[in-house]
Amino acid sequence: MQTLSTRTLARMIKIGKGLGNSDIFDLLMEANLWSKRIDKDDYRQEILRTALNDARDRAIEEDDTEAHQALLDFARSLVEFDLRSHLRNLVDDLAEALRSDGYELVDQPDIELDTPNGFRHKVKILPFDASQAPLHEEMTALEHELSARGYTQALGHYQAALKHFSEQDHPSSNGQLRTALEDLIVNLAVDHTGYQNTGRANQGGLAIKKLYVQGGTGPAVTGQPLPERDGGTLIQGVWDISHLNGSHPGLSDAQEARIRMQLLTGAMHFLLRHFPV
Repeated sequence: MQTLSTRTLARMIKIGKGLGNSDIFDLLMEANLWSKRIDKDDYRQEILRTALNDARDRAIEEDDTEAHQALLDFARSLVEFDLRSHLRNLVDDLAEALRSDGYELVDQPDIELDTPNGFRHKVKILPFDASQAPLHEEMTALEHELSARGYTQALGHYQAALKHFSEQDHPSSNGQLRTALEDLIVNLAVDHTGYQNTGRANQGGLAIKKLYVQGGTGPAVTGQPLPERDGGTLIQGVWDISHLNGSHPGLSDAQEARIRMQLLTGAMHFLLRHFPV
């Protein structure tokens, strides 16, 4: 199963190592992450690294949902802890990493609790994707469809986008995702509209004009160019969004990268369904 990335775990370790050993032990036990492999005499980083990586391995290799939930619980407990100010500054980095993994960290102060600071942080970690339609299933289905159609270049770029996305390299993910969409558009235009592939780069802008009829009102007919007002505006809009900010470093955060991944994955499914084999 999909679980938290190693980069997210690294940010959790960076926060956790600033706590005392006793507090670390308590938080690990509270999150059900304690194991016999943990050496209490190890450095704090190694204690945390052993506990978190063990849980991640179980989640991935054994499809262990409890291990995945334990990682989320530990992340929540870290943020809820009464952190010193220099550690609290690391929470933003953790929140950004969680967004890349598909989770939003919601920090809610409860001013009614009697604490030395006058408030206590109550935290929730919420998934972006509904459990009924998780994004990773849509990704897998798209990879399968691209492979079955023989659209190998689009598939390769899409898989590279997923790899960079999981590594939280958002600019590279965006760039590969945009190229995957362009390759798909060119392939569909060749197969369904008689468009001639010149072999040159940057053909997407011309090829997409063959996939819909400007000014058309519908209804859409499967396998035929989409009317502008019945699908055409959708694919042109997604195309435009895929080029917004480009893949330039620093211009895309985790949330924007995830939105692009959702939009383009959905749009590619839409195109493949409308233009079948």
